[in-house]
Amino acid sequence: MSQPATETTAMPTTLTLINPSEVDTAQVVAGDTTLTALEERQNLLAHHVRLVARGMSVGLFVFGSQGGLGKSRTVLRTLPDEGVSPDLVNSHITPLALYATLYHNRNGRVVFFDDVDSIFGSMSHLGLLRSALWGAPRVVTYGSSQLDDLPGSFIFESQIIFCGNVIPKRNDAFKAVLSRCDISQLDATQEEVVELMRSIASAGYETLTTDDCLKVVDFIEQNGDDRAISLRLLEPSFRKVIYARSEGLDWRPLVMTQLKTLGRKEDTSRRLDAKAQEIRTLHQAFERHPDSVAQQQVFWSWVTGKSRASFFRLLAKHRPK
Repeated sequence: MSQPATETTAMPTTLTLINPSEVDTAQVVAGDTTLTALEERQNLLAHHVRLVARGMSVGLFVFGSQGGLGKSRTVLRTLPDEGVSPDLVNSHITPLALYATLYHNRNGRVVFFDDVDSIFGSMSHLGLLRSALWGAPRVVTYGSSQLDDLPGSFIFESQIIFCGNVIPKRNDAFKAVLSRCDISQLDATQEEVVELMRSIASAGYETLTTDDCLKVVDFIEQNGDDRAISLRLLEPSFRKVIYARSEGLDWRPLVMTQLKTLGRKEDTSRRLDAKAQEIRTLHQAFERHPDSVAQQQVFWSWVTGKSRASFFRLLAKHRPK
């Protein structure tokens, strides 16, 4: 059952960028010390979802570069607890279909766009979303001969939640949409993901005991290496153990096969070291060729293997004063 329409306000929602490393989530999560770090962040996200469900925020953008941390699950679990049945959009949608979706859910509903990243690069989609998220009243219009029985404009009095992997950059139209939403980031280290896996495993799984499940988590941790481990891996791994036992097989090769399909986790330290090396080489170029930018560029490109354009971009940031 969807929540009844709530009164909207002309004031913009405050742009709230949640950086988990800077927030004392224990204060927000009612001081439950038994929660893992990732569970605390999921609970913090749930509070943002409740703000939307109760009409206290018109929009929420949830992002995190790593999948399988519970972004969508937290949203879809929290909304029903608030008595809200969202309209879910999780695949391609045309501008006309978006207009129709907003129209049919215009009064007291929550529309949830889950991993529909294609709309963030489309001016047609972004224009509709801007109108739906801001104004007094929030009037959405669409001029087309294909409207059929849809009106050319309507007042939107519902809320919107977006869930994506990244915040698109260099897109002013998207920034205009983002400025009308609260923003919540959900990320975690490899160790924090494994910590939550152990917490989940402690309850057992179907015919598997706690010890059985913890052995699976240990195996994932020991063989994950630099793979991007996510919570999506855990339940399928438990099911593989149950299957292997019924067939008299060793479950480890089955789980290992799945581990090998995971993408590599980004090596941030290596990327930062490369950037630092480029800057050091730039300063060497300054010392070797203090009077010739052209010679600085040739030296820098020869040492780093990077292009002339890359040199001048770096030079613009680190030019000697």
